[in-house]
Amino acid sequence: MRLALFGDIHDNLPALEAALADMEAHSPDARICLGDVTAGGAWPRECLQVVAALGCPVVRGNADREALEAPQPLKVRGLPDEQEIHDIGQWGAAQLTGAERDILRSFAPTVTLDDLLCFHGSPAKDDEVLNAGTPPERLEELRASHGQHTVWIGGHTHQPLLRILDGWRLLNPGSVNLSFQKRGGKYVNLAYAEYLLLDWTDGDWTVTFRRVPYDLAALKQCILVSGMPHAQWLADEWVPG
Repeated sequence: MRLALFGDIHDNLPALEAALADMEAHSPDARICLGDVTAGGAWPRECLQVVAALGCPVVRGNADREALEAPQPLKVRGLPDEQEIHDIGQWGAAQLTGAERDILRSFAPTVTLDDLLCFHGSPAKDDEVLNAGTPPERLEELRASHGQHTVWIGGHTHQPLLRILDGWRLLNPGSVNLSFQKRGGKYVNLAYAEYLLLDWTDGDWTVTFRRVPYDLAALKQCILVSGMPHAQWLADEWVPG
């Protein structure tokens, strides 16, 4: 059995199409989307429609949840570029039709399959960060509440992760859209889409991380003509992978 897991699409249609084409070439038996389909790019409606057409289970991410909430003023936290990110998210949510909002409402808090538990931030909270530095005590607390599955798979951090613990593994496929890196004191987005494959072989899951390039020039051009706020700023955030 082969599974493909992906998430953090954030309205980037070229990245999503590149990831799905690469998945198709590897013939998965099933796909699971880990959420944050929306918010952050030039294709808020199209990405939701493409994911819905796959017919696969989809986890609800924090950005998906926030897109269904009433528009909120910016809460200043002193983070880089938070005004731009806020305004683009609000613009994307305003583009959605009632049908696309229904798609968002269909997403699940968690998805389970055999011995896999899939979520966005954590199974308890869609914006909780689980990564290589999460204390084992917090992980065991979550497992006591949400299940002793042998593989946990989340998104949200946009960073690939394979963490081996006592009798189980914590995975993150990385981000379809916002695969970021710090260069010269500034965070930039790299023009490749990330996802992972899980193969059931000899009684265990084998993990393969995939990284797929896409057309950076086409992405930038579509952002610039999208009508979104801060389009030039967003286009400039992307660099070759």
